Amino acid sequence: MKRIQLWSCGGGRQSAGIAALIVEGYLPKPDHVCMVALESEFRQVWPYVNRYIRPAMQALGVPFTAIPRAKYATKDIWGGADGKSLLLPAHSNQSGQASKLPEFCSGEWKREVAKRWASEQDGWKARGVDNWVGISWEERERRRGQRQAWLKPVYPLLDMRPTDVSGCLSAVEGVGWPMPPRSRCSFCPNQSDAEWAELSEAEFLAACDLEDEVRAIDPHAYFHKALIPLRDVTLQPKADGPLFTGGCSAGMCY
Repeated sequence: MKRIQLWSCGGGRQSAGIAALIVEGYLPKPDHVCMVALESEFRQVWPYVNRYIRPAMQALGVPFTAIPRAKYATKDIWGGADGKSLLLPAHSNQSGQASKLPEFCSGEWKREVAKRWASEQDGWKARGVDNWVGISWEERERRRGQRQAWLKPVYPLLDMRPTDVSGCLSAVEGVGWPMPPRSRCSFCPNQSDAEWAELSEAEFLAACDLEDEVRAIDPHAYFHKALIPLRDVTLQPKADGPLFTGGCSAGMCY
């Protein structure tokens, strides 16, 4: 019995590249596309998906499902065995030096949510699911092995058509779409100054408020690399270079 080909779309550069490569016939059509609706995405992410990626897939007869994180996620900002571990990759000075906390949010809010949703689909567990994840070539060390018999991670940008972020953007340009935003939450600590500056005033203030809540529990945690409260930071967008580099490695959030 043929396994279900499920692409977990992240809504950013790699995802736009995968969609473009499917449109051009360089990648096969998946059976289904899903994307987790986090309700905290940078405001340009979903408009791009709904204007270009979703219609392109639907034109090819591929269903596209937006999965509500609120329905399937079991953790919010805090997790761990004691429920006190911050899931965000915040900057920290707890050791006396600048450091970075591990990133667990993408796994809890995207990978696990997509898995729970897929497990509910009629007959999918019996057939098995190949879950496409958009990690590009320069982040190939982020490949994960299979954890469950019915759900297998598959990496189209590594194994089907090895492609880096530049190749993804070239594919997007080739189908005539504008450059996609980098997929991220509006409060993500992995943002560069240029990306923080892209936020609307409302997004930025909401990120500051969330940081205040986090720091009330963990005063060593900061959303900005300067290790001062975000609302006190003087952003220097030009110092971080072009937006192309982003504030984190490619593939962090697909």
